[in-house]
Amino acid sequence: MIDSKIKKTCITLFVISSLLCNAIPFGFIHSVEAKENTIVTEYDPFSDDDEIKIQKTKENQKLTFKERLAKIKSEEQKASQLLTIDNVLPGHIYIPKKTILKVELVEGANSKTHKKNQEVEIRLTENLIINGVLIIPKGTIGTAYVYKSRKAGGFGRKGILQIAGKEFKTINNITVPLKKGLSGKGKTDGGAVAVAAAVSLVGGLFMKGSNIDYPAGTNFEVEVRENVDLMATQENLSEVMNPKIHHGLEIRVAPR
Repeated sequence: MIDSKIKKTCITLFVISSLLCNAIPFGFIHSVEAKENTIVTEYDPFSDDDEIKIQKTKENQKLTFKERLAKIKSEEQKASQLLTIDNVLPGHIYIPKKTILKVELVEGANSKTHKKNQEVEIRLTENLIINGVLIIPKGTIGTAYVYKSRKAGGFGRKGILQIAGKEFKTINNITVPLKKGLSGKGKTDGGAVAVAAAVSLVGGLFMKGSNIDYPAGTNFEVEVRENVDLMATQENLSEVMNPKIHHGLEIRVAPR
């Protein structure tokens, strides 16, 4: 009797251990596969990250000899790039990445009327001066765009409006890409909405949140997205940024 119980116990333990042994590598394989999938997310102008996030692939795989050589070469190139400034030629003056610019809305914007990707005009409220030379004058008109918009709705849903900086132009017509900007939500009376919704579905539908409204002249800040080469050295920066010198497409035509 005792021997039969021992046999049953041994059999049971054997089955459980087999199941566990089979389950572990199966789950491990799936976890590795999940890590190897590449994840690309949409660029967010309000994020502090510099670029679109891309998850590295094949992190856990063993590298071949050729791949190891390529990796070493890549690391050497990155080390040499530390001695230079991204997007800027040696000796050139530039607008540093993450430079803060103070701006204002030229016209009002509202979460009810403005749609995603709609362009909005902004105005620089302070001169941008680098090394004593005016680069972008106060009053220069630039562009922003609606990054996110949602009008107010039933059950107290708030309106949302995010306006991100897009670009300015320097005196010598160089584009300065921007990020960051305005972000806000409307208001709602959460308690009143909850009571109305509890009383009836129709009551909740009629309890609407408010839209967010930015009047003309609303002040905010934008950020320079990347280093901007001004295509000038310190020696000729004043001449390059001379507003009396016209910049743009130049066509030379021979007289007839």
